[in-house]
Amino acid sequence: MDNTKPVAFITGAAGGVGLAAAEKLDAQGFALWLTDREGTAIDTLAARFPGARITTADLADTAQLEALCQEIEASPGQLEVAFINAGIVVPGSVPETSRSTIAAHLNINLLAAALLDHACAAKMKPQGSGHIVNTLSAAAMVAMPGSAAYSASKFGLRGFTNGLAADLKPFGISVSGVYPNAIDTPMLREEAASGGSVLNFLSEPVTADDVADAVVKSISGKKLEYFVPKGDSLTMRCIGAAPRLMDWLYPLFEGKATKGRDAYLKKYNLTLRA
Repeated sequence: MDNTKPVAFITGAAGGVGLAAAEKLDAQGFALWLTDREGTAIDTLAARFPGARITTADLADTAQLEALCQEIEASPGQLEVAFINAGIVVPGSVPETSRSTIAAHLNINLLAAALLDHACAAKMKPQGSGHIVNTLSAAAMVAMPGSAAYSASKFGLRGFTNGLAADLKPFGISVSGVYPNAIDTPMLREEAASGGSVLNFLSEPVTADDVADAVVKSISGKKLEYFVPKGDSLTMRCIGAAPRLMDWLYPLFEGKATKGRDAYLKKYNLTLRA
């Protein structure tokens, strides 16, 4: 990795939004530091991005997470962008979800993200510059059936993101949250086939490139929140302010959303698992 260039650090970089963001930031001249866990396509990243720094880390492993945080704080060069993107989603109602699965959502989506944010902030503070971007979700604004653990992790990360932005502003560091609706990635395909919330398919899923564009836009715009698509902002805020609206809206939207889910499964030749 060329430490004379500004560095962009990305978690969950082996596919989906992380990979799309890596391509865009590479094109903008950033030196890339890419991380993901073993068993992903991380082994292909070195060939795709010659000169990038590649780190394998399982964020569910406390020791590996702490080692990565320490590596960030001690790293050479100017860390200008940190895109904290790695996460999991396992659909299921609370009674049908194991305690270990609930814990995994909170540990990876919230705790690991918060600790990585902390490490990046510690690295950026002496620089007097930098931008941290967290991948959030529409589920950070509106909790949907079958997604309680995921929503809890993203609601929590939204609070941390907003508080972090206030804490770091005096030091010249900006923080943004990107709030995509359903993203057309392998993760969404697995969620659809596993019986995740049909409300993911009330509208056409956005692409990984759409979300990566919002990440790039946040680096220059430095606003606190970016919704993808942009028009979801008002809807999510209104429902988030009055969550009981979902009791009325869900039955109205369920039929249309189910048709959207079924069309999505057919597109990828997938079958809904019982």
